Parts: sequence; C-alpha cells; structure tokens
Amino acid sequence: MNRALKLNAVLAWMGFLSLFSLSGKATACATLHEQDLSYFSNAQIVVRARIISYKPVFDSELQERRRKFREATSKSGYRQLADKLSDRSADSIRIKFEVVETIFGSPRLDNWEANWVHSTFAMSEQWKGPENVIVGLRAAIDRHGMPFVQLVQQPCALAMILEDSPDNRKAVTDAISAQRRKHVGYAFQ
Repeated sequence: MNRALKLNAVLAWMGFLSLFSLSGKATACATLHEQDLSYFSNAQIVVRARIISYKPVFDSELQERRRKFREATSKSGYRQLADKLSDRSADSIRIKFEVVETIFGSPRLDNWEANWVHSTFAMSEQWKGPENVIVGLRAAIDRHGMPFVQLVQQPCALAMILEDSPDNRKAVTDAISAQRRKHVGYAFQ
C-alpha cells in the first residue's frame, strides 16, 4: 500500500472515531491499556453483586451515524474498513444487580440498575462472564440532562466487571485505599 493510501486510511479511521467522540457516549481505542484497579476509586459505591439481567441498548441516533459513515467509507473505496464496521454493536448495556455486599460507599441498596459503556465497543449482546461480580457505580448525567447510574469503566481497558473472588475483593479494596491515601489533604471541586 503506498503512503497516500495509508494516509487516507488513517484519516478515514480518525473521521470514524470522531463520530463517536462527538456523541458523548463513547470513544474508540486504538490499543488496550493494562487494567488499573485504582480506577475503582472513581466509584461512589463498590459492590459485590449477582447479575440478574443484562440488556443491550441501541441508540438510534448513534446507530444512524454509524450507518452513514459505513456507507460513505464504502463509497470512498474503503470497503475493507466498512466491512469491519458493519457488525452491529450495542451502544451501552443496562445491567441489574442484586447486591451481596457493599464494599465501599453509599447509598447501600439491595438492588442496582446501571448503564455500562465500554470504549472498546466490545460489548456482547449476552453476558458471558461470571454471575457473581464486583463493580463500581457512580451517578452520571446523560446527554439529555437526565441522571442515571453508570458502571465505572476505565477507558480503553478490559471490562471493569470483575469476578467476585477473594483475590479480586482484596485487590479492589487495596487499590481504593491506596488512591484515598494518595489524596488525603486535597480538596476536590
């Protein structure tokens, strides 16, 4: 492939990625980062829970933007890229949890319902992971100004839905404690 074609492919890919960053819902990743459990310190509450439902959410506006981009990419001679983009992917997942234990934070509720947005767009339409998990949750505001609960997810990293195991519980609590010690004496605004 000559340099001009490579440059055009990169520009097309950057244009595609910008579609998603403009939406405010997600960003795509060129590479995956190593998972950093200190990211759980961004949660307002961390729970051990059982997944009781997992439902993909498809945003019609975002799906339409993807469709238009695929068409434009295909017409511009980037058929291979357009074919890779043709797989339908959920824009977020709605997950309901039954709480086993609250590890950190409040409010302490028996059940939570939260949205999960994963920046790698690698969200399966069916949950294939463990039923018993550790997750971090925080309040967020959607693009329409409506509040909702969101799963804490490190950008461009593996899913922050961890199997509920003694090792993971210890790793998460240690990471949160280390972050809290790091910020003692600082005022956040």
